[in-house]
Amino acid sequence: MFLIRLSFKPSNTIGAQTLWKHRGLGLLLLIHLGLMAFLTVFYSPTLDESAHLPAGLAIWRFGRTDLYRVNPPLVRGLASLPVRFVSHEEDWSHYSIGSSRRCEWDVAADFIYANGLNSMGLFRLARWMCLPFSLLGLTVCWFWGRELTSPLGGGVAATLWCFSPSLLAHGSLLTNDVAATACGLLAAWRFQAWLNSSTSRNALSAGLCLGLALLTKTYWGILLGLWPLIGVFVLCICRLSSDRKNFLLQLVLILLIGGSLLNLGYGYDGTGTALKEIPFYSRLLSGKQLDPELDPAGNRFRGCWLGEIPVPFPRDYITGIDLQKWDLEQTRLSYLWGQSQRGGWWTYYAIGLGVKVPLGTWFLAGLGLLRGIQLRGGKKMAGSLVSLWLPVVVLFILVSAETGLNRHVRYVLPVLPLFFLLGGFAVLRWPGWIFPSWGWWSVPLAASLMSSLAVFPHSLSYFNMLSRWGESGQPVLIDSNLDWGQDLLRAKAWIDSHPECRPVTMAPVSGFPHQALGIAAPFTPSGKPVPGWHLISLHLLHAPENSYSSFRKLRPVGRVGSTINIYHVPEKD
Repeated sequence: MFLIRLSFKPSNTIGAQTLWKHRGLGLLLLIHLGLMAFLTVFYSPTLDESAHLPAGLAIWRFGRTDLYRVNPPLVRGLASLPVRFVSHEEDWSHYSIGSSRRCEWDVAADFIYANGLNSMGLFRLARWMCLPFSLLGLTVCWFWGRELTSPLGGGVAATLWCFSPSLLAHGSLLTNDVAATACGLLAAWRFQAWLNSSTSRNALSAGLCLGLALLTKTYWGILLGLWPLIGVFVLCICRLSSDRKNFLLQLVLILLIGGSLLNLGYGYDGTGTALKEIPFYSRLLSGKQLDPELDPAGNRFRGCWLGEIPVPFPRDYITGIDLQKWDLEQTRLSYLWGQSQRGGWWTYYAIGLGVKVPLGTWFLAGLGLLRGIQLRGGKKMAGSLVSLWLPVVVLFILVSAETGLNRHVRYVLPVLPLFFLLGGFAVLRWPGWIFPSWGWWSVPLAASLMSSLAVFPHSLSYFNMLSRWGESGQPVLIDSNLDWGQDLLRAKAWIDSHPECRPVTMAPVSGFPHQALGIAAPFTPSGKPVPGWHLISLHLLHAPENSYSSFRKLRPVGRVGSTINIYHVPEKD
C-alpha cells in the first residue's frame, strides 16, 4: 500500500517518476520514524541502556572510552551528547578509571538513583539521537534495492526494513545493534559500488563508511580481513592487468581511511602500543582462564616476537574485544524452547531468526533468492551482493560457534538487510505459469506488515506463528528477545493505580533496583510464593537459574504490557 508501481516510460515522464520515488521513500521514512518515536516513549529503559547512557556521559566528562568498552564509543557518545545540556545529576563513585572490571552496571545504578524518575526523560532524549541510524538503513535498502532489481524492488526492501519488528524495537533503544546493522549495510553498499567502479570517489566513500561501521560494533572488525580477500578475488578474475596497480592502491587507501576513522573515534588513545603491553583476560589472548574481577591480566604474546609488534588500533578497542571474548568463553546456562542447559546450541541463532522474523519476509526472501538465481545466474547474483552476504554469513557462523553464551538474537541483526534485498528480487516478473499475477508479491509483503503491526508497540517481544509449535506455556526465547525490562514503567503505573492490591512485590528485569524509580514494591522473594500480589518478569519465570520457577504453577490474574505476569496468592484460612 505504501509503494508506487513504476514502469518504463518516455523520457518526458522521468521527472514525475523521480518525484514519486522520493515521495515513496519519504513516506516510509516518516512512518518508520513515527513508529520508533512512539516506542522511545512507550518503553522503559532496558537492561543494557541503563549502562550505555552514563558510559556515554563519561566520554564527555572524562575524555575516556573505557567504561562499557566492549562496544565502540560512537553510539553512546552521540546519544549522550544532548543530555549534557539538560539538567541532570551524575554519580561517579563506582567508576574505576582504567580498571579491567566492568563497573558500568554499578555506575548505571548510581545514575538512576541520582536522577530518579527524571532519568526516564534523559533516556528518551538520548534515544532520539539513535533513530537516524535506522532511517539510514531504510534509505540504503531503498537505493541499493533499486540498483539490484528495480524501483519497485527497492521499495519492497525498504518496506520490509520499515516494519521489521526487531529493527523497530531495537532501533528505538540506546544500544548499538541497529546502528551496527545500518552502518554495516551502508559500508557493504559503498564497497560494492567501489568493486563495480574503482574510482577515487568510491574508494573514499567506502573507506569512510568502513570506519563508521567499525565504530558501531566490534564484530565489524572482520571487514578488515574480508574486504582485502574480496578485493583480491575480484582483482584476479575481473581486472585488466593495466588496472591492477590502481585497484590495489585504492584498496589499501580504503583500509587506511577506515582504520584512521576508528582511531579518531577513540582519540588515538593507546594506538601503537606493543602487543605485549596490552592486558588480556580471555583464554584466546591471555593463554589461560582468568577472572577480570580477581586475577591480574595475562598476555600470551610476551616473550615472543609477536609481542613487539605495535598494534594499529586503540587500546580500549582491543581490550574491549578481549573482554567480550572472555564473556563468550564462559559456559553459562542457556535457554531455548523450554529447555535449559549449560552451554548453548549451534542452532540457537538460526532458530531465533526463524521465529523472530515475520513469515512473509521469509517467503519473499526465499523466492527472491530463487528468482535472482534464475534470472541472473548464481554467480552473477552472488557477485552483485558479495560485499554483504559474505560478511554476514561469516558473522553468523562466528556468533553461532560461540555456544558458551546463547542469549541475544540481536547479535545477528545484520543478516536482516540481506533478507530484505533478496525480497526485492521477488517482485521481478516471473514466468506466467508460475505466478500469473504480476502483483502476487503484495500478499506476503502485506502479511509481513500486518504481522508486525498486530503486536505493535510490543515489537521487542514479537514472535511469528512458528513459535506456537513449542511446549504449551513455554516461550521459545527469553532475555532481550522477549523481556529486557521494557514494561517497567507500566508496572509502576499498575501498582500506583491499584492501591487495593497490597502487599505487592515485584521481580523485573532491569540494570538497576526498580525502587530507584519510586516503585513502592520490594523485590519478590524467591522460593515458595507468599500471600500477596506479585509482578514477575516472564524472563525470570523461565530463566535457567529458575529463581521464580515456583510461580509457573500458579495461574496469573493479569499481565502488564507483554512481559510481566501478575499473580495473587491469597491468605490461607
